[in-house]
Amino acid sequence: MKTTSCGIVLLGALGLLVAACSGSDGADGKAGPAGTAGPAGTAAGPTGPAGPAGPTGPAGPEGPAGTGADGGVPEGGLVTGCLSPCHGFTGIVEQWKTSTHYSTYISNLGGEEVATWTGASACGNCHAVDGIEQRVAGNVKYSGTAGPTGVAKGQLNYKNSTSSAIGEANYGGQAKVAQVGCITCHSVTAANDPHINGGLYQAGTFALRVPTGASDEGTIEKSSAVGTSDGTAAGKYGKGNACVWCHKSRKDVTNYVKATGNNLTSAYWGPHEGPQSDIFTGKGGYHYTGLTYDNSVHQGFANGCINCHMSPVASNQNIGNHSFYPQLSSCKQTGCHTTATSFDAFGNGALKKMEDGIQELRVALNTKGWLTRSEAAPYAVLTATELADREFKLDKVRSGSSGLTGDEAGALYNYLLLARGSASGIHNPKYSRQLIFDSIVGVGGTNTTYPTRP
Repeated sequence: MKTTSCGIVLLGALGLLVAACSGSDGADGKAGPAGTAGPAGTAAGPTGPAGPAGPTGPAGPEGPAGTGADGGVPEGGLVTGCLSPCHGFTGIVEQWKTSTHYSTYISNLGGEEVATWTGASACGNCHAVDGIEQRVAGNVKYSGTAGPTGVAKGQLNYKNSTSSAIGEANYGGQAKVAQVGCITCHSVTAANDPHINGGLYQAGTFALRVPTGASDEGTIEKSSAVGTSDGTAAGKYGKGNACVWCHKSRKDVTNYVKATGNNLTSAYWGPHEGPQSDIFTGKGGYHYTGLTYDNSVHQGFANGCINCHMSPVASNQNIGNHSFYPQLSSCKQTGCHTTATSFDAFGNGALKKMEDGIQELRVALNTKGWLTRSEAAPYAVLTATELADREFKLDKVRSGSSGLTGDEAGALYNYLLLARGSASGIHNPKYSRQLIFDSIVGVGGTNTTYPTRP
């Protein structure tokens, strides 16, 4: 309760005096009941300011190749599809760069001989970058009304319909590069080339240009009879057919070596360099009348040359090694030389013995005056030092001799097959030994290495 009181109060600046009284307080009232809760609000508050950017997260995994013109390849980088099997450090391209195919290309690039190797001559059929492509298409040049009858199987020699002479078809393309590269052997188009279609390499899409079916055969030039040009079927070697198309003598020995009157007119008389197929098939040498010739087990390989010269590389999807050098591992995988520790160890010294036989034939031919290393006249026969080096592939024919019999010229031809085909006859050991034996007899020599015919 509040009591009442009174007093005089001065009212502001007017100077008035008034009486003021206050009564006592009344009793406090009771609090009313609590009200009901109001409805919840519905409006969101204003958005606060954005916080600072967080740190950059780690890069995610590389996505699949794109379909654009660059194939989805990142700037300055290579995707896995590029590295394997082609562009890796152990890939096909790097292997190829160690091959003779590549070194020959480099040595001729921009050189004086490029026009010869790719011009309107026979050379471009094998050395031009599109040589195989042109031949498969039947595009070769020849004189007369008809070219090689077996051009679709790789034959190059033909009988001139006007002169009846046996000639060699010339290259029909326009390439200016002497290169045996990817597109020489493989059919690469916009549809299967990852560089163009933006996809990844698919195993088996780069088909070989030459026929490689189970019944397909390449052809070496040796004809069945004098005056004909029908070639000889090399054998069914699957992917190895691609090797046969170029690695052959290019000479039709049946017509090249005459029964009498053979004249040595050039240092390059005889088979072209690299005639391995003539030896490998057991069919391309000069065969002496009345004798039979045999083959080694190598001729039973399904893919011929490929079995030893293109050993599968596990890190490259098991694609064959494109250095093309024979691999000892391949020779073991065939089941033939499972314990060999080097190529020299094959057959307990059989390779060296075969080289001894080739050397014996070489000495007999040099004694006849038919071999030289001289680059200009007067040509000298091989010296004692040159004979001792056994660098058979360096020997040339000493031009000037004439009137050789067929058996004499045939012996020289066989030696050059073995010398220019390298490998000391190892592509077909039994056949090579028989050629060595018969050729030494053909020039009147005595066989010491092989006293009896192998």
